[in-house]
Amino acid sequence: MGWLADEPPMNLLGQIWTTTKLALEALPQRIGPALVTVLGVAVVVAVMVSILAIGSGVRHFIDVNDQPARAVILSAATPSEYAGSFDAGQIAIIESAPGIKRLPDGRPMVQPTSAALVLLTRKADGVPGYGFLRGASPMMLAMSKSSLHIVAGRLYRSGLRELVVGRGEQEIFRGLDLGDQVMLHGAPWRVVGVYEDEGGIDETAMAGDVDMVRADIGSPTYQSVQVMLNSAADFGRFRDALMSNPQLNVQVKRLTDYYRGQMGQLLTLFDFVGYFVGGLMAIGAICGAVTTLYAAVDARAREIATLRAIGFSGSAVVASVMLEALALAIPGALIGLAIAFFAFNGHSITTGGVIFAATVTWPIAIIGAATAISIGLVGGLLPAVRAGRMPVAEALRAT
Repeated sequence: MGWLADEPPMNLLGQIWTTTKLALEALPQRIGPALVTVLGVAVVVAVMVSILAIGSGVRHFIDVNDQPARAVILSAATPSEYAGSFDAGQIAIIESAPGIKRLPDGRPMVQPTSAALVLLTRKADGVPGYGFLRGASPMMLAMSKSSLHIVAGRLYRSGLRELVVGRGEQEIFRGLDLGDQVMLHGAPWRVVGVYEDEGGIDETAMAGDVDMVRADIGSPTYQSVQVMLNSAADFGRFRDALMSNPQLNVQVKRLTDYYRGQMGQLLTLFDFVGYFVGGLMAIGAICGAVTTLYAAVDARAREIATLRAIGFSGSAVVASVMLEALALAIPGALIGLAIAFFAFNGHSITTGGVIFAATVTWPIAIIGAATAISIGLVGGLLPAVRAGRMPVAEALRAT
């Protein structure tokens, strides 16, 4: 490179380009450590993105069927729709509240429900598990989005022990195929229909006539009430009217908010595990990157000293080491994202009696890529500073 002595010094960008080009050309000589760093970053990204994708799948499972104008009324002291108590008089008060949507024939879109956990047998391992049974009337179907529809058989009839089963529930438990008879709370029920709802939370349930469900679980009252409002804007006055009525002691929630509350612990768990485990693994990957880049700096000591001696700035050397770190981190990010996407995106997860698909979203992919880049930048910082501050005379004596 003697020609540099006869020409004006390059500007900083030119120096960075030259030093980075020399560093990348030397990578094949350190291919082993470089691959270890790339794979370390890939593993961090793959694990973090995969776990976060499970949490994203839970959110999609809840939100896909969001109806802002649909609300659920629960007894004040109960955390779920299983344990409330509403009699006919209380339901009549709810039906007269402001903001409730009505059918063309004038009937208010109010659905008192009964809910119970029922013991079934899981397909995966033959172990008993709890499924969800909801008692309702055809009003519930009128309140639901058009995405909820019968895909096989027919709707249950009033006064009979007939069931329609969600596709998700059918995937988890045995004995829920069309025409099967299943024992629920000691009584035989016949599966007469199967429904789908875009993979949402309503698919992981069974439904039958509300009065027959109440009779079989021995409940003289209903456990919760669902309503459809004219619009989402009516929720506030509807809630205030019920909660200020001394004849009622209730809590009123938007249906999606209720489901988010029920699944909140699961969402928190997956988010915590994703970031905690990913963070610990990222620390390991940073240590690997530091080791690799320190070795690279030592191997290039004479080359770096020569460049400094002929006028290259310490800033250009620092930038070249940081760019080398990114050159290792970015392929790791792409490999990790590819693994997470092809191995987990759309993969069915069954837990707690529900089934949902892991979902790798763009925000999660960006988090994974940002984590990889952060590993590269943090891992490259100390070796880069060392390279930039390396005494020229000492480096020229290196072998």
